[in-house]
Amino acid sequence: MRVFTLISILIVLIAWPLAIFAQELPYPDINQGIDPAPFERVAMSGWQFLKLPTDARFAGMGGVTTANSHGDAASALGNPASIADIENLSVSLNSMNWLVDTKYQSLAAVKNFGKLGTIGINAVLLDYGDMVRTENQPIYENGEYTGRARSALDLGTVTANDLAIGLSYARQVTDRLQVGGNLRYISEELDDAKTSNWSLDIGTVYYTGLRTLRIAMVGRNFGPDARFAEYDERIGFPAVEVRMPMSFQLGAAFDILEGKGDNPHFWTIAAEFAHPNDGPEKVNVGTEYTFMNFATLRGGYRFNYDEEGLTAGGGLRLVTRAFAFKINYAYMDFGRFDSVSLFSLVFEL
Repeated sequence: MRVFTLISILIVLIAWPLAIFAQELPYPDINQGIDPAPFERVAMSGWQFLKLPTDARFAGMGGVTTANSHGDAASALGNPASIADIENLSVSLNSMNWLVDTKYQSLAAVKNFGKLGTIGINAVLLDYGDMVRTENQPIYENGEYTGRARSALDLGTVTANDLAIGLSYARQVTDRLQVGGNLRYISEELDDAKTSNWSLDIGTVYYTGLRTLRIAMVGRNFGPDARFAEYDERIGFPAVEVRMPMSFQLGAAFDILEGKGDNPHFWTIAAEFAHPNDGPEKVNVGTEYTFMNFATLRGGYRFNYDEEGLTAGGGLRLVTRAFAFKINYAYMDFGRFDSVSLFSLVFEL
């Protein structure tokens, strides 16, 4: 009976977001107007670097970030409510070679101040590197414009980067409920063109009381529209206002094996439904197995993405008298773009 119950919970946790994802909104045929056409606002928001994975643990589990337990400093950039799990001090460092030779790094440091709550700082940086500057020059023949142009390639290089710096806070409200938030200053720069904005993430984690079953919700990247505040005369027209890539995520997780007492096995399954404002709904599922709180294997899948799909990863946890040290790795399949690897280091006191 117990095995049947665990299998049932496993099916529900993975199947319920897929069921939500598969549903279509009914439009009753009552001849009272024209049904709205499906419109997903694909590619109609900016600040896309805020969507990139910031931790190898999350990335290896199919990108599930909402309901993972045992949060560390990296959770500040996933579900900020999870940093309430930190007992003292946690520092996370992450590095990834992103697509087309870009580099992505993140840093987070979080401290538990007891009754005051858990407070942290974080930063992420996407560096596009040096790119060849080009300029279209009109072609004239006999003093008349031909309507054609040539590209000049001897104008040096240009660089670009995206930056976000944030302050996180979380609190254990009750023995079952955790809440948290992350307020960030963000900026983008392309040569002489610059813009900045701010964003807010809000998250919750609720333990249902059914063993380790937990439900989590996260609202990401809430903030105003922005436009380029500075730009060189080489840009003929200023960019239109850019929307934030806001999203709402609902997830659940369950520890099938809890690793208590003499049991060296810890096994978690998790699923997550995401509703972004600039594309179709998505589903992430993942699992994590840990042996003797030392070695971990992870796997997952991301549904309804253009290129992303299978994920995998693993990690090791080493404990000394002074601190604990974790190193994690994640592999993410990107279809025609091959694959991406992410490395994370976590120090805990």
